[in-house]
Amino acid sequence: MIRMRNLALGFLSLAMVFAACQKDDSSKNDGTSEFGVQFEALNPGFSLPVNSGLKSATVESDSIVWDSAHLVVSTIKFEAELKSQLTNEDSVEIEYKWHGTELVDLLNTEITLGNFVLAPGIYDEIELKVEGLKEDAGDDPVFFLSGMYKNNAGSWPIEVRVTQNVYFKTEKEDVEVTDEAIDITSVIQLYLDELMADVDPADLDNADQTDGVIVISADSNADIYQTIVRNLAHDCRTRYKHKHHGDHHDHDGWDDDHGDDHDDD
Repeated sequence: MIRMRNLALGFLSLAMVFAACQKDDSSKNDGTSEFGVQFEALNPGFSLPVNSGLKSATVESDSIVWDSAHLVVSTIKFEAELKSQLTNEDSVEIEYKWHGTELVDLLNTEITLGNFVLAPGIYDEIELKVEGLKEDAGDDPVFFLSGMYKNNAGSWPIEVRVTQNVYFKTEKEDVEVTDEAIDITSVIQLYLDELMADVDPADLDNADQTDGVIVISADSNADIYQTIVRNLAHDCRTRYKHKHHGDHHDHDGWDDDHGDDHDDD
């Protein structure tokens, strides 16, 4: 069981970034490609209020700065449809599943999970599902954030804890995997400012405190908590970048895709 001390979590807006990149092991050129998953928390410091469709990462008088962000990753499920080169139709359904449990530091972008092997070919669709289960977190949050809330009167520690099951889902159509042994990495980008969209700073000013800490959870400051939970289902975006064999730089790829599939039982 994962033990966490003084941790908090926030439901975060989700964005997926597909990155094709060459592994450091230059000897790998046998046509084998891998698909992995990374996580990245963005905009840890922002002013309030954060309104829907209007975000700011500039810290002003009323603001939050998150200095810790984690999530429990229980499973990663990868599904793909590999098109037949003979019939030009879907002929092979591929499914992999990675089992954790892994406590992921969202402020550390170096961790890659999954690493599913992909055969060369054209995939009509690649689908990825990530889940964090409360049974794997035990008495601790599945997602958490901690930091400082500041207004004109001073600063206070703030924590957001969510102990519900959390699911992320994204999919990409028409993905071509070549013989160049490139690795495709999906980076789940979590926007920490969007977590607080439509939260009134006045509600934070009047929030209940636990030992001097503003704790936002199902049992403490529940109205703010429910607003944060609702924000999870919005602003799911996908951006793509790629790196070819022998190239040391990432390149932006195709237009953004949109979609989300969140369940907070």
